[in-house]
Amino acid sequence: MTVRMMGWMGLALAVVALPAAADTLDFNVSSDAAKLAYIRDIGSDGLEVGGGLLHHDDDGEIFEGQLHLVDRPEPGREALLLGIGGKVPVISDDRRDADGTALAVGGKLHYTLPMYNRAAVAADLYFAPSVTSTNDIDGYQEYAVRGEFKVLEDASVYLGYRNIELSYDGGSLGDDRDFENGVYGGLRIDF
Repeated sequence: MTVRMMGWMGLALAVVALPAAADTLDFNVSSDAAKLAYIRDIGSDGLEVGGGLLHHDDDGEIFEGQLHLVDRPEPGREALLLGIGGKVPVISDDRRDADGTALAVGGKLHYTLPMYNRAAVAADLYFAPSVTSTNDIDGYQEYAVRGEFKVLEDASVYLGYRNIELSYDGGSLGDDRDFENGVYGGLRIDF
């Protein structure tokens, strides 16, 4: 069974296994890629779990599972949301004919501007060294920054920049390269 098939099956099982009421559904696109992600709070202690699938026209797919401990602001305070944790990307790189996984640690932040409560800035940063990467993948790093605007109480649109870089095991697959790099835009719906 290929990594790509395992990724699609994992996403389908995750959606079926979770209760019908979602917390966040996020869809974004760039010139060559589309990503669909689902994130759910799992209790009042700040844990959230999620999964997503990024499909790139030329390069393949990345299926990811993620777990974060999130500090949510109290009502009436400045809206700075911080999350630390990690993700496990399952990578199928068609361009290099490489497959693998990584355990990437990192975090995310989301800051709602106090004077403009419909506008926010957000960022994500994740890193996996070679010791937490398997098969053909020898390292993974991802960062993204974006500006958001809340168009409805439970829906936001955003525009940002994202970079996902892969490192490979052994010299036969070539140097590190960007799997995804560029401007992206999306829609986030909270339920």
